[in-house]
Amino acid sequence: MSNAPSPLGNERTIRLPDDTRSELRNGVTSTLGRLGAPLQFAGFWSAVVLPLAYLPMLTGGFTAGERSTFAVLLAVHALALVAGHGYRDD
Repeated sequence: MSNAPSPLGNERTIRLPDDTRSELRNGVTSTLGRLGAPLQFAGFWSAVVLPLAYLPMLTGGFTAGERSTFAVLLAVHALALVAGHGYRDD
């Protein structure tokens, strides 16, 4: 670690008023809510539909290339399950 002085000098921390911090926090929350809903929708329905892709692979057996494809499909399915968790959780 270096004990060199900061190039920014001795600047003070800026404190925002409580109402400004609250407005910023609400803005970030609403933006995440708007982005989260479509991602959650896509994750849920992907998790529902992806097992249909397993059927041809499981019934026909695996070749060397299909093993890695199946592993990727399982990983994508796991991500879809996590992303879609809680969709329409009323």
